[in-house]
Order: sequence, then structure tokens, then C-alpha cells
Amino acid sequence: MTFGCHNLTESGFGVDFGNFAEIKSWLSHWFDHTTLINEDDPEIETFRSLHDKQIIDLRVMPNVSMERTSKFIFEYVDQWIRKQTNDRAFLVEVECRENDKNAGIFRP
Repeated sequence: MTFGCHNLTESGFGVDFGNFAEIKSWLSHWFDHTTLINEDDPEIETFRSLHDKQIIDLRVMPNVSMERTSKFIFEYVDQWIRKQTNDRAFLVEVECRENDKNAGIFRP
């Protein structure tokens, strides 16, 4: 994630990352040891059954491509940081990596 700001705080921060517990929790909920699938996956009921049996921790998104995942994260975090800072700080871009060869960047 790349952040920007209109001005610095009195302490000289653009963004105080010490206040990111909520974002860390949100990211962990969605992406830490989870199974992500598209909402139109033809096997969605199979995945839901595996989730109900506690075999996987399922998350369903409109689209799990790295580009769409970057956009999904951007929309949540940008709204959050703007609210926390009264629009003083904002998100510039989000990059998500699936592996060394597959990444997506969302920058509005």
C-alpha cells in the first residue's frame, strides 16, 4: 500500500502506522490462511460445504484476480484512512502479489 497526505501531523507523520490494528485485523480476516473464490465459481457449494466442515476458511469475493483484490483492498483501506484522518491522508495505490510472477496494482 502506498499512502499520501495533504499535510503532515504535528509529529511529522503522513500516516501513523501504529494505529493500524483495525486494518491488520481486517486483512487477516480476508487473507490469512483463507480460501478465496469468485462469487460465480461453479463449485461454490462444494467450497461452502468444506467451510461448514471447518476444512477451509472460505472467503467469497466478486473476483479474486490480483487486480480486483487490489481494488477490493484499496476501497476499504482508503475509506478507513480518510475517516481516521479527516481526509488529510489517503491511499494512492495497492499492490497485491500472488507469487513472484503474478501481481496486480490498483491505482484510481
